[in-house]
Amino acid sequence: MHIIDLLICPKCKCELTLELICNNCSTSYNKEYGVYDMISKKLSSNQTILWNITDEDILKDDISLNEENNSNPNWIQDYYSKMSIETKIAQQKQSDYMKNWFSNLSGVVCDLATGLGSNLQRLLDCKNNLFKIVCIDISRNVLAITRKNKKTDDTRVYYVATDCRYMSIKDNSFDYITSIAAFGNIPQSNKVAKELYRVLKPTGKLIIEGTYIDKNSESYKLAKNKKLEKGLVKEYLLDELKKTGFINIESIIIDKAIWNENPYDLLPVAGDMQYFYIITAEK
Repeated sequence: MHIIDLLICPKCKCELTLELICNNCSTSYNKEYGVYDMISKKLSSNQTILWNITDEDILKDDISLNEENNSNPNWIQDYYSKMSIETKIAQQKQSDYMKNWFSNLSGVVCDLATGLGSNLQRLLDCKNNLFKIVCIDISRNVLAITRKNKKTDDTRVYYVATDCRYMSIKDNSFDYITSIAAFGNIPQSNKVAKELYRVLKPTGKLIIEGTYIDKNSESYKLAKNKKLEKGLVKEYLLDELKKTGFINIESIIIDKAIWNENPYDLLPVAGDMQYFYIITAEK
């Protein structure tokens, strides 16, 4: 398999030439920094990209993010330093549980909303390396930074910038889709669910982790204002997956913790409880 065999135009879902030009609408896409840039500006104009990473950042020998990106070069360490011990313990339990699933992966695995590659690193660390990985994020530049940082094998790991609501991936492409917190970060979760269902192979499996919030919380009010609530409330998210067509849906709460104030995160709101889940579902 090569990634070019899986790519389509996100606008009209038609195949591309080898030069990444749509055979139907003639829209031209490109590959830069090892990332296939498959974003339709028309479709994705209302999707906010949180990463302020420039081309200059990508080309630097030192690939640490600078002040303009996320407050300071050590923002990741700063971010985790603000977490409560209970939250760190809950996240570790969640990660350990996910690793059990990863030992059985095969075929083509999608890492949804890759970001800086926390989930990708877990996939790369698997003793089982008999599967290919397609990293997806709406930000071309964050994928370029992650690719540079991880130094991945270009014959096994591919990077595609695409909107999860309008994925530039052919039907029935992935054996598995895994993710950290994708539904909590992307508006219009109903469109995301439909796209994930479409690109999974028959009997393909969804394995995602994230956090739920309470409907009577301040976090819910803010999430609703940002049109993110459908991906953060248990009953809404599970109902969306069911309506889309997923079967054998299971949601397991691994742990819970009260969220500390953290300037790096919009949600949840400080003082609100969050519930750390893992969802598995089949097409």
